Amino acid sequence: WVLVSLTKKHLHNSNESTTASTSDIESIETIDDSSEISSHSFRQQTKQIQKMRFFNSLITIMTMAVCHLVILAAMVAAEDTSNLVDLTHYHVTTDVQSRLLKTTIDMTFRRRDDNTTTTNTTAQLCGPVIHTMTLQLPRLARVQSLEMDLSNDCTLDSQVQGLEQAKDTFENMASEGKSAAILTAWDMSNYKLQIVIPPPPANSTAMEQEPTKVKLTYTELLVQKNHQVSFQLPVNPGMAVSDSLEVDFTVQDENAGILELNLKDAAEDTGNFRRKLSNHQLAFDVTLANPKRAIAHFQESNLTEDSSLPRLVRGFFRPAPLPEAGVLTIPLLEEETKEEVCLTHVFNPSDFLATAGSLPKNMVFVIDISGSMSGDRLENAKVAFASMVSLLQDNTDAFAVQTFSSLGTETLWGPAVANPSTKQEATSFVQSLHTTGSTNLHDAYLDGIKHAKSMASDIDSSSAAVPILVVLSDGEASEGITNRAAIAKNVREANTEGQVKIFSLAFGSSADVDLLTGIALQNGGKVLQIFEGFDDTVQQMEDFYQQELEQIVLSDIGISFFLSEDDGSVGVASANAATADASSLLPLSMLDATTSRFPVLADGSELVIRGKVSRSDLPTDSSFLQASISALSAVGNQDWLHQYDLPLPDLDNGSSSAINANPPLIVNDCEQAFAHARIEELLDYRNAARALGDDLTTSTSSTSTFEEQARKMAIDAQLVWPGLTALVTVENPACQQLLPQAEQESEGNDSPVCYSGESGSGGYGGDFVDGFASGGPSSRGYSNYGDSSSLQMNLWWSMAGLLSVTFFVLLC
Repeated sequence: WVLVSLTKKHLHNSNESTTASTSDIESIETIDDSSEISSHSFRQQTKQIQKMRFFNSLITIMTMAVCHLVILAAMVAAEDTSNLVDLTHYHVTTDVQSRLLKTTIDMTFRRRDDNTTTTNTTAQLCGPVIHTMTLQLPRLARVQSLEMDLSNDCTLDSQVQGLEQAKDTFENMASEGKSAAILTAWDMSNYKLQIVIPPPPANSTAMEQEPTKVKLTYTELLVQKNHQVSFQLPVNPGMAVSDSLEVDFTVQDENAGILELNLKDAAEDTGNFRRKLSNHQLAFDVTLANPKRAIAHFQESNLTEDSSLPRLVRGFFRPAPLPEAGVLTIPLLEEETKEEVCLTHVFNPSDFLATAGSLPKNMVFVIDISGSMSGDRLENAKVAFASMVSLLQDNTDAFAVQTFSSLGTETLWGPAVANPSTKQEATSFVQSLHTTGSTNLHDAYLDGIKHAKSMASDIDSSSAAVPILVVLSDGEASEGITNRAAIAKNVREANTEGQVKIFSLAFGSSADVDLLTGIALQNGGKVLQIFEGFDDTVQQMEDFYQQELEQIVLSDIGISFFLSEDDGSVGVASANAATADASSLLPLSMLDATTSRFPVLADGSELVIRGKVSRSDLPTDSSFLQASISALSAVGNQDWLHQYDLPLPDLDNGSSSAINANPPLIVNDCEQAFAHARIEELLDYRNAARALGDDLTTSTSSTSTFEEQARKMAIDAQLVWPGLTALVTVENPACQQLLPQAEQESEGNDSPVCYSGESGSGGYGGDFVDGFASGGPSSRGYSNYGDSSSLQMNLWWSMAGLLSVTFFVLLC
């Protein structure tokens, strides 16, 4: 189309030249009839222009034909190189304990035999084959190990390395024809796995060669929201499985127990959970083995590549309530050799909260109606708002609706106390909105804070109401004050002491997520990035509201830890009682920890703190570890003081005696869980620092410092993290991977390396794309059916061919 357009433009210019030439000829003939020579010269030029027009058309046709041939050849080449390796077995085993999910994926690969490869004659000439596939894992999953089992007890273990170092390690092993594997993260959900499968021994077929087995292990930190813990299972590898596919899931909770295990859309309560997806009947057999353990199993044979089996299946389990005093977890010290001890505290006083009830809310919904919100974005915001406002508590919550574009407040509805009438009126107001103007984020935030603060006096709402600002926007500041650091600074100063909790919903990739994250960190809130194109935009917003804001039971929560030699009071205490024995309390020094202050706690959720303490700071004599929690509840300020018995088991004398604790002190390895949570926080600070600069960072911390801390933590915890680390197998000296010299001579040393699977061409470095913005697969774990990597590769080949031919023609 581009070539034809350029040609038409050139022909148009040629026609203008021809018209001008003809006019000149007529003028000359009129002026002087004797000028036959000049007239003949102009006619010759006209014929040359007509010839040029013909050749231009011919070149256009030839170019289009060549482009089509290039596209066809690229598609055939990509298709031919995708069938050199079979996945024969795929087995997913998931185990959940104490909110830490651990999954192993066992895959068995086998090179196709020469006589089974009917469409690719180059398969018979291949040396090593590099096979590529994309695995879709849960968004919060973090891969921690990759293992290759070759043959003759030869196993290659893996190591988490910096991204570039891992790529170099893999390329070096692949170039030597050795078995190797590398796993990199395209984004937070899609992982690229490449494995090198060596050729079969001389005088043997691929079917006689030992299969290559790959084991992938990842962990995921689960959280409880709305009284349930959600998870996803990677049931479809995205390629055909010639023999068997199995999924086994086990959840165990020794503290509270399991009330329910659900893999979505149960047909009937018979123990068999079915979910209909497209034309595929997905059936999990679910069993509650005992009150503290539940299991599920799924199996299928001969999975085809075009199967409608979803890549990820969603499920949830419902745990029983925690002990009123919460749970403290520590690592199993008999196996701990480090000087650092990992600590996790989970708290949700469900009995007290059930009696106290939920806090009233004063909510201001701030909706972006700038031009970029036109179309689906504004329509989705309207639907989501209708759902959110319907969940407000009648005669308890108060709310207002503020729209903004070029002005911080274009229109304002409310404030009003929630009831069926006001909810309907506000919904009708939002349904009538249309887009206009630019994006004045600065004034929108400041006006929203002002409206949230004044609501209590405007409508005489409860003094205990929690002021909350919910901002829905899709763009960067383009009107008014646009400097991001200035916007954040002015918002922080207007919201003294973080009185108004600020939550932001960012639509799509154009939203200024870094700025919104910085504002949330400084004002006690959260940011949700809304991913578009998955037909669940509204569902994302509704889930966020229900899980975080629907019913708030505590606000302004702070948690501290102390060591005490005296027996302290346990349970709910007044502010004075909680500090009465402060002289006997010593603050527990944390080497590193996740946040200990929380803006709000929603009903059905948990407060979780994870940290590390020095073993030397923990006493070996009789004492108590105390957790002090303070918060605002519906019945006023509350303080809890819970104690846990010490000493811990003594590693030096080999003691493995049970830990006496009241409430229970659970023994569990929380190293991975701490790394998950802390890296998430560090990267949020990194992103916010990109927008806020010195307003967020100090002389000892910067954007690069946050990232380096996160990378070091990921390497220490052996976690694969997008943009930070990758997982690559390391050479095992015990494995004889190279062919014997005699076989090398008989086989020849010039057998090409072939590429199988999704890449269809080139080595690792050539087709690697880092990150969502660079064109990798979807950044969400919501795509259920298949993978478009082969189509993308064909498209890239087609574009490359088209650009090459275009350049050649233009050069000519």
